[in-house]
Amino acid sequence: MNTENLKTPKTFKSALFLSTALIGAVLTGPALAGQPVEARVQKLEATILELQRELDAVKKDQAAAAAKPAAESPVVFKGGPAIEAADGSWAFKVRGRIEADAAFYDKSGGNNPVDLNDGTELRRARIGVDGKIYNDWLYRLEADFGKASRNDNTSNEVDVKDAYIAFTGIENTRITVGQHKTPNSLEQLTSSTDLVFTERPLAVEAFNHRLTAGGDFKAGVSAGYTGENYTLTTGIFGSNFAANSDPAGAANDEGWGVHGRATWAPIQDKGKVLHLGASGYWRDAGGQNGFGGTSVRFRSGPEVSAVDGTRFVDTGNIAADTYTSYGAELGGVWGPFHAQAEYLVASVERTAGLSSLDFDGGYVQLGYVLTGESRNYKNGLFSRVKPANPFSLKTGGAGAWEIAGRFSTIDLNDGALLGGSQDNYTGALNWYINEYLRVGVNYVNFDAERAGVTTKGSAVVTRVGVNW
Repeated sequence: MNTENLKTPKTFKSALFLSTALIGAVLTGPALAGQPVEARVQKLEATILELQRELDAVKKDQAAAAAKPAAESPVVFKGGPAIEAADGSWAFKVRGRIEADAAFYDKSGGNNPVDLNDGTELRRARIGVDGKIYNDWLYRLEADFGKASRNDNTSNEVDVKDAYIAFTGIENTRITVGQHKTPNSLEQLTSSTDLVFTERPLAVEAFNHRLTAGGDFKAGVSAGYTGENYTLTTGIFGSNFAANSDPAGAANDEGWGVHGRATWAPIQDKGKVLHLGASGYWRDAGGQNGFGGTSVRFRSGPEVSAVDGTRFVDTGNIAADTYTSYGAELGGVWGPFHAQAEYLVASVERTAGLSSLDFDGGYVQLGYVLTGESRNYKNGLFSRVKPANPFSLKTGGAGAWEIAGRFSTIDLNDGALLGGSQDNYTGALNWYINEYLRVGVNYVNFDAERAGVTTKGSAVVTRVGVNW
């Protein structure tokens, strides 16, 4: 604070009042000349005292102004720039994430002739905005430009993720309209920035894909209620904005469905959580799901996204009237230890009177934070570790270090339809440099079989990620 700037006006005002007092005394002198000396002195003293009181009030105002802290800038940084009203009635934030991968494969067995590619990939490159309007209204728009880095000649280079508005004016309730994640699967709802492993498990990916199946980002309306230790969410969803109708005009109605999820945390303390949950959906296949025609398709990669898009298990397009999926969730945190598991089932009611098809899969994962921090939990979802001592050469902070293991399985065989089966074992080492930067290394061992074609091997994938 510039003390010179404060002293100058203070001195000037003090001198002004003293001068006024003297001038007042001089000017009132002749007017009081005919009065007794004592009366004149009393009136002059009263005038000076009044001026002194006014001077003291000015000094007090100056002192209060000097003690008052400077007005804070409305711009704050929460990983990225944000503007917030002092009363919290509105806000605006720039958000985004960058995740870059490198993968190296070793196909050690099986009779699959496919050669898996090593290399690098910009897995995600998202930018967006979100905020609040008049206390009760939230909004978000976020798009992924990761595909645009691969080939400027391909279509769908911009992938819209969230595009919604939400009303929160009812206590503990949120009503969302637009494209957002369907309330299905603990791991699917977990942000990619909070995943323990670089990719989601086989069955979660297969049964919740946003284009080929029933979950993830879709346009719709949902209502969610959050209690003290439980959540309830349901909604009606159409297709993803990226799923176009059949240009030929045949079977071009979008699929739609009803989705829901419920969670309960009988134990919910800092560093101590027990999570139980269940979710599911029923969907009419409509006329298209991103591939054209009335169909649904379940498939999954080897839990390694970078470079190679080969999928070892795939049902192909299944002519469907309706299809359903449901799953059970279990998770927990005990200090630095955390665990999570899901079992998922999908069923397809086929057209032309064909028999229904049933598939299933699941995973179990365990993790331990070597530096002692706990995985976080809020409103039915787990989130990443936040290091107690962010990495710094100056302060000696090491960040947070985490190890984890996962078994994942899926079975897409039923009767004559041979979509294949696969088992994966994955190990992970994560370094959380600070709240916004992380580096991860996964070792994935895969064993798949589809219609007599077998694939065995492993992969090492690394990821560097930043989010704001």
